[in-house]
Amino acid sequence: QVWNKTGYVFKGKPYQSLGWMNQYTYHQQDSFFGLRNYSGKQQTYYSNLIFESILGNTNHKYKAGASFMYDGYDEMYLTDNFKRNEIVPGAFAEYTLTGIKYTLVAGARIDFHNLAGTQFTPRLNFKYDFTPQTILRLSAGRGFRTANVFAESQQYFASNRSIQILENRGNIYGLKPEIAWNYGASLQQEFKIFGRKSTVVADFFITDFQDQVMVDLDHSPQQLTFYNLEGKSFANSFQTQWDFMPFKNFEVRLAYKYYDVQADYLNGRREVPFMAKHRGFVNLAYSTNKSKNGNFWSFDTTLNVVGKQQLPDTSTNPAAFRIPAYSRSYAVLNAQVSKNFNKKIRAYLGGENLTSYYQKNAIIDVKNPFGNYFDGGMVYAPIMKANFYIGLDVNF
Repeated sequence: QVWNKTGYVFKGKPYQSLGWMNQYTYHQQDSFFGLRNYSGKQQTYYSNLIFESILGNTNHKYKAGASFMYDGYDEMYLTDNFKRNEIVPGAFAEYTLTGIKYTLVAGARIDFHNLAGTQFTPRLNFKYDFTPQTILRLSAGRGFRTANVFAESQQYFASNRSIQILENRGNIYGLKPEIAWNYGASLQQEFKIFGRKSTVVADFFITDFQDQVMVDLDHSPQQLTFYNLEGKSFANSFQTQWDFMPFKNFEVRLAYKYYDVQADYLNGRREVPFMAKHRGFVNLAYSTNKSKNGNFWSFDTTLNVVGKQQLPDTSTNPAAFRIPAYSRSYAVLNAQVSKNFNKKIRAYLGGENLTSYYQKNAIIDVKNPFGNYFDGGMVYAPIMKANFYIGLDVNF
């Protein structure tokens, strides 16, 4: 990777600047899954020119510029070669309005994609401070991307599944690009508890796909099928987080996330596999007071709770090679204690998955890796029991 950034601030105008960024990246990957080989090369060049200034005063700021991206792909899967060059010149503009209690950011860009066509992408963000302790944020916008179906689905290559691309309506693997609209709101409230600052944040976001490349694991347990969305696909996300400090140096973070992700597949509407609807999170962190030479103890523990997940349909397999329709809920506990002897030496001891929950029989037909039913891509939980580690950091 090679990159550079060049900037110029206009004399006597600290609010006005011109920036230019360039980046080149080369990536090569060679993967071997038994008799199934995948190799890919990607060359990317990206250039971005941006001008920033004001309209009258600093309450009215704007940015405008142009960008150019070249993405060259050369992929080989088994005996099939997939090559494409994505050339994307584009232009963008953004306006920021700052008031006493609010901030509005409105932006848009247009990209002239040689394979995906002309794409217009607007975005709007709004922040309003009801009080210094109560803050509301709203956002909405459109996004698009081109899916790299092989590179993004390699976790399923360690299986007997053959790959099929059903559609031939687009210019990228015969598929159209992905396009989605996203809307969201976030409310932040600060208050005091135990005589100290506490913060509660609640987020709600909706993603509605206009076009999507479907990764279908349900069409057949012996196939990995890609095709363009026909129907609806959406993701509704709600998350709440509470940060507080019961007493000095002891920080607590509690969080809960509800994630409803569904899509219309060939066999009807289903939950997207491996997406837990309910997740919980608890983090407790405590540290002793630092001495003058930087000597102190710190303790940290995290509990992640993962609800049941929809699993791919294996009902057509023989009974011995089937998995349930849903996984079980589980919890993972991690903890670490560290001792800073001074500013240069730190020792630590920790453990991962201290609950020792793990997925038994994670690989289907594990004794016959070249058989019709072998599948190592159905992992939805940890596959190792508790793991302990010890270490020493020395800074010179």
